[in-house]
Amino acid sequence: MSAPTRWHLLRHAPAAVATGTIYGRTDVAAEDQDGDLLRGIASRLPANAVLVTTPLRRTSDTAQMLRGAGWAADEEIVEEAFREQDFGAWEGRTHAALADTGEEDYRAFWDDPARNRPPGGESFADLMARVAPAVATLNDQFKGREIVLVGHGGSIRAILAVVLKLTPEVALSLEVAPLSLSLADHFPGGAAEPSWRLRGVNLPAGF
Repeated sequence: MSAPTRWHLLRHAPAAVATGTIYGRTDVAAEDQDGDLLRGIASRLPANAVLVTTPLRRTSDTAQMLRGAGWAADEEIVEEAFREQDFGAWEGRTHAALADTGEEDYRAFWDDPARNRPPGGESFADLMARVAPAVATLNDQFKGREIVLVGHGGSIRAILAVVLKLTPEVALSLEVAPLSLSLADHFPGGAAEPSWRLRGVNLPAGF
């Protein structure tokens, strides 16, 4: 079996926003984290890795925290396709406020949250459609390497959907907590070999 490309999917640290705020495309900071917690995460990440972050600062903030905890990558890239889902007109508002207003768009969204789009935004299915080609490109570009993605809950669910061949509806049911780690290996071989092997999902920082 060919050497796999090993993906380490780490959701960023909690965002510095009020509870219940919708902040998909919004560029908010990550909250500072306990040093022992960060060192524990850093100890589980490979040193000879490609670090992938997104244009949103909460991922680069988290990567910087990990550097401060003693972890470093061989090289770093920023991947636009792994940006969080765009919630359009709802960005910066809270779920509670939208529910209280009784807005028809918000009520209708929950009839099919995997495929409906917020006003001016994108659906989770849209997110999956932009993530999948980027995963394939990185598998080719960094074949046989270790890839550490500091990403978002939505983009990590979308990658896991690629790994497990999930529909958008099923992928949305996956829990991806802040600072949790999901692990998957991609194999570049032919039909006789599996394309992916999943090694863990939503593993807590202290596992």
